[in-house]
Amino acid sequence: MKFDFQTADTYRELAEDRLKQFYSPRGVGEFVLADAESRLRARGASHAIWRGERCYGRLAAMEPDVDRRELIVGCPAFNHEPASLAGEAAGAYEDMPPWPGGDNGHINPDYKRLLDLGLRDLGGYIRACAEANGPSDFYTGCERALAGIGEYIRKTARKCRELGMQDQAENCESIISEPPHNFYQALQLLFFAQVCIWYGEDHNLVTCCRLDRSLIDFYLRDTAKGVLTPDKAFDLLCHYYLQLNNICAPGLALSVIVGGPDAEGYVCNDITYLAVAARVRTRLVYPTIGLAWTPDAPEELMDFCCRLELEGVGCPSFFNDSVIHQGLVNNGVSDADAREWMNSTCVEIMPAGCANVYVASPYFNCSQALLDVLKEARNDPPADTEELIGRYFAELDKQVGGAAAAMDGAWEARKQWGLEPLVSCFTRDCLETGRDYDCEGARYNWVENSFVGTANVADAIYAVDRLVFKEKRIDFTGLYAALEADFKGYESLLSYILSLPKYGNDDDEVDGIAGRLFGREAELSRSYTVGGHEYVPGTFCWIQHALLGSRTMATPDGRRAGTAFADGAGSAQGRDIKGPTASIKSTTKWDHTPMIGGLVQNIKFSKDNLSSDRAAASLKALVKAYLLRGGMEIQVNITSLEELKDAQA
Repeated sequence: MKFDFQTADTYRELAEDRLKQFYSPRGVGEFVLADAESRLRARGASHAIWRGERCYGRLAAMEPDVDRRELIVGCPAFNHEPASLAGEAAGAYEDMPPWPGGDNGHINPDYKRLLDLGLRDLGGYIRACAEANGPSDFYTGCERALAGIGEYIRKTARKCRELGMQDQAENCESIISEPPHNFYQALQLLFFAQVCIWYGEDHNLVTCCRLDRSLIDFYLRDTAKGVLTPDKAFDLLCHYYLQLNNICAPGLALSVIVGGPDAEGYVCNDITYLAVAARVRTRLVYPTIGLAWTPDAPEELMDFCCRLELEGVGCPSFFNDSVIHQGLVNNGVSDADAREWMNSTCVEIMPAGCANVYVASPYFNCSQALLDVLKEARNDPPADTEELIGRYFAELDKQVGGAAAAMDGAWEARKQWGLEPLVSCFTRDCLETGRDYDCEGARYNWVENSFVGTANVADAIYAVDRLVFKEKRIDFTGLYAALEADFKGYESLLSYILSLPKYGNDDDEVDGIAGRLFGREAELSRSYTVGGHEYVPGTFCWIQHALLGSRTMATPDGRRAGTAFADGAGSAQGRDIKGPTASIKSTTKWDHTPMIGGLVQNIKFSKDNLSSDRAAASLKALVKAYLLRGGMEIQVNITSLEELKDAQA
């Protein structure tokens, strides 16, 4: 396929208009009122029934914001005025139980069931499950919540009719009562499901799906009939991507995964290419695009993706399907379900459509754990590096154990005061078992954490080993004083530390320390449970490497106070001085399969370094080397000094 990667004026204009609205203060006054009214309507009913009524009330109250230029419709319009509650409504709102905690976002719905059945027959399936298992408040709440999606779609259809958007109106009216009949309707229904799950139950970050699996049958039927062309499908995907930017705040993530093997082999079709190319065409923040890679991935597809990387939009990311599949299987996921994973929504991994997973719960500041050990070492110095590492692991163990206990409390409280009837409709096996999403109705349940700054700790331990134990240049009291001073007055010490070998340069000694740290993080996590389920490790940082770093004093690796930690599984920023090949060799010396909570290596290039005719081929060779060596995921960032200065302006 050939694509014009210049952003079309229609996309740019529509995106800019929408983003002006997005960046304005977004109140949720109508939700406050809807919640209060639903509480009144459900007075005396069970919590499960009220949660269904609450979701229905929100979606029935939500108004669509429709633009004549849109092909995919359904972005909500929010009332920015605060709600005014009085009398019974105010009392009902105050009576609502507080949220018990725990991650409520990062949802991977069962889109296949939705596309196969449609909304009406999904409602029928709820009733069939209730008949099989016996009626319950759970099923009543699910059916009521699901009905809210239909109410919102009806409003959107009416708005489209008012604006003369007949095709869009007919699509909306059809999918209320029938399964989607074509590619256009399927994509429209996907977006409605995302919006309604997101806002109906406060599930921030409702992911997209594997578009080249979910939509390919619709695409093939429509193109065979002559009612859809690749260009039209491409245009629809672009409009879908634009709408994702209207519901997701900057600095987050919404993911699309393409490729990867299913039961019949590696999936690669027209939509695989179209989904990646649409991200380059729109050039907005969302969605993130990931390619699930195995050695069976077509070379043409890898060539295509690496050429797109040179466009500088940072996509696609490359996920090692084999490593992720094995990690999921090791975590008790069936072979078939492990083939249908999604990253949700940055790099955290979970089975799609059948899992309740809390992600990044919480982020651990690894360097602070080491600093706590070093502070105590002033009065009680460890005998050697092994004892220092043992103390660090003990301190980290206390943090992990405390976090697991806190998450366990939230997990149990959610069974009583959470409850998610709408997302239960879209998560196997909630309906089949008659158990809510928050009551372990999902087929798989676990909590993921994330360790931030492990590379800094590896470099720091190596430095302490050299400075204190092997060379005896300084003791723990002096070292901690230097750290407290942010190395001011200790410039020669800082210079020496920075000259030492660092993780990310194919140095076996420091790389070995890093591998040991990552391995112990996995062991510590899995020594605890949350709700009786695995506590799953990750090294995903999001923006926490900067936030945690900003609150942390200087560290023995030469990092200055307030400076960001390493941004993933690779080296600390700027320390992989021997080039990208050495960097990926370091990162792939240890086992990535336990890190289902998310793992990424970020590699960064100047555009000047990738301007030759062979740039795409060289990049492909590097990416494949990382993946073949067992790397879980790699992201490529290509920019120029001028672009970075423009971003700062």
